Parts: sequence; C-alpha cells; structure tokens
Amino acid sequence: MVIDYLTAILVFVTAIYAYLTHKLAIASEASVEAVREQSEALLRPYVTVSPFVRAHTPFLYLRVENSGRTGAENLQLTMDRDFFQFGEADRPEKNLRRMSAFTVPIDSFAPGNQLIFALAQGWVVFGENTRPEITPPQFNITATYEFRGKRVEELNRIDLRPYIGSEGERDPVVEELEKIRQVMERKK
Repeated sequence: MVIDYLTAILVFVTAIYAYLTHKLAIASEASVEAVREQSEALLRPYVTVSPFVRAHTPFLYLRVENSGRTGAENLQLTMDRDFFQFGEADRPEKNLRRMSAFTVPIDSFAPGNQLIFALAQGWVVFGENTRPEITPPQFNITATYEFRGKRVEELNRIDLRPYIGSEGERDPVVEELEKIRQVMERKK
C-alpha cells in the first residue's frame, strides 16, 4: 500500500516535471526565435528613399540609400507617377520615372550607397505656375529587393509639401564670399 502511494506520488511529480520541461522548451524556442529576428533586423539592408534640401540652395533632392548593414540584391525601384526634373516636361530624359535607376534592376546596392537625384527648385514645385502632373508634390517610390533568400517590398511615400516656406541651411562664409563676388562684378 505504501509502495502504491509512493508510486502515485512519483507519477504525479514526474508529470509535473514533464509539463514544466515542455513549457521551458517552448519558452526557449520563443527566445531563440526572438534573438534570430533581432539579429536579422540588425544585419539586413534597409533601402530608404527621402527628399532633402541641398544646403545653401533652393533645390529639392531625392536620396535613395541603403542604411542597413548588408547589401540589397536585385534592387528594383519604381515610381507611381512621372516627375520631370526642374519641370522640364519637354525633355523625356528628365523624367525620373524613366531613368535607369527606376527601370533597370540594380544587381547589388551595398551598405552606405546612395543615389541622389535633383528634383527642382522650390518655386518650380510650389510656385504660382506649378504643374502637379509634371512636378507632383506627392508621389510613391517602391523599393523591392532581396537578401539571404528573402524578398522585401517597401513603399516610400514622398511628400514635398512640408518644405513649403522652409529654407536650406545658410553658411555665413558663403554669404560673405557672395558679397565679395558681387562687389568685384560691379567694379568690372
């Protein structure tokens, strides 16, 4: 009878031990998966597309950059609308959407690589005589690329409207040199 009680207690303790071991194994798997995802997030490529104002100028630019730690393979950039640089719609080669970077896949885009495209002066995009069908203030660029056998598609919404009324950084040395140049031109 005592042996039966001891056997029952042993079976019960073994069942609890098996249950806890199973729970521990599940928690360990989840932990390993979380570490794997964090590692991948730290090491993967990140292709970002963003507008910026070039310092000391009224020019808007577009930057495509791999800010990640590994190369983006087979990068394909696509635009959803035409954008004619500097509003030059009569020149088809000025259409960003038709340029090589947006029509031909890029085999490898290394970490830190950048592509920079001039868009236009602020007044061309936001002025009185703007033509949104030629220089739209909003458009989308999709970056599709691969790394480690995975395929990533990221939509970048480009909105130039926040730049209305903003100014690029001014360098006092450049301003003083400009004044000297103007004086020298008047003396000629």
